[in-house]
Amino acid sequence: MRLIVIRRKAELSVRSRATLQIRMKDKTVERPLRDVEAVLIIGGHVRVKSTVPPVLAQHNIPLAVLAMDNIAILVNPITTSYNNYRRLQYTLDKPHALDIALEYIKAKINGLASIIKNTTGKAPQLPSPPRKTSDPGKYEEEIRKWEATASNTLWDHLVQLIDKEALETLMDKYGFRGRKPRHPDPFNKTLSIMYAVIYSLATKALIAAGLDPTYGFLHKTKYSTPLTFDYTEMFKPIAVQATIDLINSQGLPPIENDGELGREAVNKAIKQLYQYLELKHKKTGKTIYQYIIIKAYCLAKHLERKCSKNKLTITWDKKNYKQPTRNES
Repeated sequence: MRLIVIRRKAELSVRSRATLQIRMKDKTVERPLRDVEAVLIIGGHVRVKSTVPPVLAQHNIPLAVLAMDNIAILVNPITTSYNNYRRLQYTLDKPHALDIALEYIKAKINGLASIIKNTTGKAPQLPSPPRKTSDPGKYEEEIRKWEATASNTLWDHLVQLIDKEALETLMDKYGFRGRKPRHPDPFNKTLSIMYAVIYSLATKALIAAGLDPTYGFLHKTKYSTPLTFDYTEMFKPIAVQATIDLINSQGLPPIENDGELGREAVNKAIKQLYQYLELKHKKTGKTIYQYIIIKAYCLAKHLERKCSKNKLTITWDKKNYKQPTRNES
């Protein structure tokens, strides 16, 4: 899998509809589009020629932009034709859609709890997830309320897993209190980069499975790809674990003058995440990267009632995974 990340000042273009060209001050880099999983731009110093988005869309390659403390995923979901999965997705009744979204959120909550339990030996007490009601509006409200309460409790514990010196700097210098997507501290910046990578990989997987990433179950249309944001909830604990481990082992990365992480820090964050994506489950032998693809197809099949609800998700628990051997890599 190849992720193209552009952090420095550059111009992005395509050549002969088959090659991505990145022109920088000191060099020009070319990458065949057949080898590219996704393109991630960080910061506001990259010019994108108008030919790039349609050519990337033709190859089902998401273009993600992380700038001004926001993430946008640019895709053309129509490149995969209308099919039975999309018909079912568009006509899915609201309670069933919320059931699916809740499964993804429960996987996230349980995954975050596993990080705390594996580190401290004890998971925090959390409220029980809501039960389905006959009123979809009330059901959605209960899901959102439960997620917010559980997430706040978990983050109160997760921040305590950060190296003491790093945590003091985060709090004193940046006013850090936990996960805030647009907060200017290096922890949230690192985590946002990892999330952007996961969003990109997941968007491509959803399109490949025949689904429309712009039509979500719980997230709304103010997001460019609401289904991506629903779907990736279960994979977020992996990025949280990777961020905590990276900062604890290598310290806080510096923030550049433009308010973003520098190129070296970005590279370290992505390398750390990919190390986790390549971990193999001890029983199934599947990597997290493979699960991003597999569970997208399971979602599509679930809409046809061919994949059960309990198979829609994975729950992150680091002790269940291992580094691949040299022969497996």
